[in-house]
Amino acid sequence: MNEETYLKERVGKENPFRVPDGYFDTLASQVMARIDAEAQPQKKAKVISMHRVFYYAAAAVCALFVCATVYLSFNKESEAVEQQNMAVAEQPADNYFDEAADYMMLDNQAIYACLASDY
Repeated sequence: MNEETYLKERVGKENPFRVPDGYFDTLASQVMARIDAEAQPQKKAKVISMHRVFYYAAAAVCALFVCATVYLSFNKESEAVEQQNMAVAEQPADNYFDEAADYMMLDNQAIYACLASDY
């Protein structure tokens, strides 16, 4: 209680906060005006800078270039594989045997010995 009496003696009982004259007379109309203004949707203009448009266009061109390069490289590889398969198909069967013998490093004597041996 000492603190309360001290404060009352020091400050007094008067409220230090004041409201401007006529403040509450126009308060309701001001609040309603703000509510109406906030309730209406505001269209925000979407501004796209020219730098951003340039970056998007450059990225699209780069992506197109990469996709075209990949497509053409796969197309050339598939054509090369087809040509190789056609070249192999045109070789005679004797050529396969010669290539296999060279690969296994077999000479004629080793081939005769393998054919003459019993399984």
